[in-house]
Amino acid sequence: MRAVYTTLVCFVLAAGCNVAPKLDSDFTPLFNGQDLSGWVIESNAAFGVRDGLLVVNKGTGWLRSVATFGDAVFRLDFRFLEDEANSGIFVRTAATSKKDANGWPDNGYQVQCMDTLKPPRHVASMIPYGGEGFTDENHESDLDKIKQVYRGAREWNTYEITCRGEELTVKLNGFVVTKAWNIKNSSGHVGIQAEHGLLEFRNLGVKTLE
Repeated sequence: MRAVYTTLVCFVLAAGCNVAPKLDSDFTPLFNGQDLSGWVIESNAAFGVRDGLLVVNKGTGWLRSVATFGDAVFRLDFRFLEDEANSGIFVRTAATSKKDANGWPDNGYQVQCMDTLKPPRHVASMIPYGGEGFTDENHESDLDKIKQVYRGAREWNTYEITCRGEELTVKLNGFVVTKAWNIKNSSGHVGIQAEHGLLEFRNLGVKTLE
């Protein structure tokens, strides 16, 4: 009997590992797990859907939300499928893009989403992307805390990005690790960058703030 019980427990635990957690009820989903409804692929980037996950398959460009947002909290899970895979999360970003081969935005703000802990462009840091006001000098990132909580490539990590007024805060796996200020764009699109990386995303959601 004990052997049967042990086998059953192991089976349940193994099955649970493959079940994606759900968004909290106060978040509105931004991705339906079936297609890219509500999104626009910019610059021919290689975005798609596989097994209920949003996938970026190398290439360059970005995936832009149709909707725009002001004060809001954005949540998403991401997983790098290869070492040093590179991407980024855009917030309060205009629909305009640079007129170059990469086709990335030219008026917004980016949270770095790259499998690296090397400063200054380490995971969960902020990068100026043409958005008014923000520079490298008006943000701070706690690299020691990031090293403690970051789970590495091939493991799921979670961002929670809060935009309120001129301030932006980034949580990585539940811990505040980055803050930025002087964010002058009061609203804009949210987006995902394609920068030669192979990644998966799930549980994309938004909670608007009063």
